[in-house]
Amino acid sequence: MELRRLRYFVVLARHLHFGRAASALRIAQPGLSQQIKVLEQELKVSLLDRGPQGVALTPAGRALLTGAEPLLAAADELGERVRAVADGTCGRLSLAYSRSGADDHLTDVIRRFKKDHEDVQVSVTTGMSSWCLRLLRDGDLDAAFVRGIVREPGITATVVAEEEAAVILPAGHPLAARDRLTRRDLRDLPVVLWPREAGPSLYEELVTDIWPDGAPHVAAEEPDFEQVVASVSEGTGLSVMDLGRARKLCPPEVTIRRFADAPPRYAVSFAHRTDDANPVLARFASYVR
Repeated sequence: MELRRLRYFVVLARHLHFGRAASALRIAQPGLSQQIKVLEQELKVSLLDRGPQGVALTPAGRALLTGAEPLLAAADELGERVRAVADGTCGRLSLAYSRSGADDHLTDVIRRFKKDHEDVQVSVTTGMSSWCLRLLRDGDLDAAFVRGIVREPGITATVVAEEEAAVILPAGHPLAARDRLTRRDLRDLPVVLWPREAGPSLYEELVTDIWPDGAPHVAAEEPDFEQVVASVSEGTGLSVMDLGRARKLCPPEVTIRRFADAPPRYAVSFAHRTDDANPVLARFASYVR
């Protein structure tokens, strides 16, 4: 059975008049009559009693009407869902962002997208930038927000934010007495950083920018920014992190000092596989932009 003929039949069954049904369908009456005959031939039953008093449904016709209406409604719903998937307004989206990148503007973008796209199932996870990129390469994520500028084959990445870096140091440190610091002030001082493998891109940017004359004296490596702050507060050394995160994480015993001239700025990149054809991803990428 063709859905088109079922639709014709349902309209005719509601009107029980070929002329009015044809008018509602905006087709010629002979054409409607012919399509109903073809439907009866396909089913090998009579669907209508055609008499001088008009048209009436046979028992077979009433049975077909009972089943056709929900069938057509389901077909319409399926068509809408298929179009929504193609348009990116329905489907699934798996996202991740680096733990250090879970700031307000990124989480707000994701929250607003979920609110505006209620038929999209969005899953979000967090982890180190290197971990997020590995999941992305393996196809376990659609997109990720990571620290630093990403240059990898098969990955398309766009810088969506830049954040100013600042120095954090123990409140009693001699440099804490200054309002602003220079890169030269940090030379040869003990530093607390995170492992390079946690975020290679950001790590290289930071080290090259702030210690251009040689590698920093790394006194300790901590797995995340919370532990970096704790180590600084204990006097292990100073560190560098984005200003917004420092203001959120640092207790009173840790002092924040901005750079005097041309403060370092580090990128937050939106990355996804170049060959990913997920329509929801395309819609989300436009939303992010």
